[in-house]
Amino acid sequence: MSKTMIQGLIPEFSKAYDANAKDLTWQQLSTAFRRFWADRVMADGSTALSDQECDAIIRILDRNGKGNTKASEAVAVAMVAQGAWRRIFNEFRSNKALAKCVDSILKEQIPEKKAAFLDDLYRMNASKKNFLTGPTGNPINALLAAYDPVENLSIISLNDRKAIIDFLELPLPFDWSEETIGKRMVQSNMLLRRHIRALGIDGSARTQSRFWYFEPVRILWKQQHTVKRTDKKVSVTVPENTETEEADKGEIRESLQIQAVLAEIGSSMGFKIWLPKSDRNRILKKWNPENGVLLNELPLNYDETTLKTIEQIDVLWLRKRSIVRAFEVEHTTSVYSGLLRMADLVALQPNMNIKLHIVAPESKREKVFQEMGRPVFSLLEGRALSEMCSYLSYDSVTELRKEKHLAHLSDQVLEDYEERAEELD
Repeated sequence: MSKTMIQGLIPEFSKAYDANAKDLTWQQLSTAFRRFWADRVMADGSTALSDQECDAIIRILDRNGKGNTKASEAVAVAMVAQGAWRRIFNEFRSNKALAKCVDSILKEQIPEKKAAFLDDLYRMNASKKNFLTGPTGNPINALLAAYDPVENLSIISLNDRKAIIDFLELPLPFDWSEETIGKRMVQSNMLLRRHIRALGIDGSARTQSRFWYFEPVRILWKQQHTVKRTDKKVSVTVPENTETEEADKGEIRESLQIQAVLAEIGSSMGFKIWLPKSDRNRILKKWNPENGVLLNELPLNYDETTLKTIEQIDVLWLRKRSIVRAFEVEHTTSVYSGLLRMADLVALQPNMNIKLHIVAPESKREKVFQEMGRPVFSLLEGRALSEMCSYLSYDSVTELRKEKHLAHLSDQVLEDYEERAEELD
């Protein structure tokens, strides 16, 4: 039944997607990526790469890369912050063993050897917090797709690949949960390419990948639905499972530490800081503000309901009488309470222009974006919550704290560390 539905959408996709023109574009983009990789990343020496030259390549790898528009061609939404991409490329420059391992992965044609190199990379990078290796495989698969978009799928998330495999009821020649990540990456690329071709979608791996993100196809396998608002269409997800709002004491202590770090970063940039009165005594054991930095009262002219909502937000950065940034630090399993508080604020004050952030551990990243896509958040008056609210990992916040000359940086530096939910194509 799934295959029949999919095959019925192939003619519609073929009319909407000019495969020949797109493949020519990707030939050019891949050439640019390969030149950067050979001439800058793998070149002798360890001098740092500039943000400008990194950003040009990030625009190829990541649809959320700075400077991209909806008309831009990029591998995928990689869920990697701009600053994290830059740090990855510069780590390649300084760590030649790491760079050579990735170079072997990009160039290897024999599946078994490629899988082995991937597993070597994950072992080599296990203790590093550079976002290069993770359970979904996004960054490495994005690099592979940019290096060779003809053979490597730009379905970069292993979660998405497994969802498509399950949707098509394809038999796996190995145990997905037990096999190494290298073998899952390589075998899923081969398996999907072969079966997608059998469905009648030939051509490059890029063309085959775009078919699965063609809107009528995506809603079939990704449990993602398009809903019409008065101003535009929005994409919503309906999570199947519900989880309890529980956290152990260790997670709570870690979240308080992150609140303290956020307060420290904001005060270093010259902002006044607000912390909920229920949390501040514990946070002040980890952060020692100068006099006048921590506000005892919010200097805002809102109704009582709005003020009570704002007062409960985990960390606020304020300039004069305006909130500039608002942070909710999520330590609960469901990562739901912070999103609800942000949504309450937007519902109460739909015209409020505040930049919102959900801060959570790397392990909860996908859960954050899944919950952010719920209809209740996507259909808010004015804009979807995902358009106003970004994700920051605990590691990104810790990295930001290490930035030199924080006192001279604008809060716009957060854009190099944040990640945003995927938008509709």
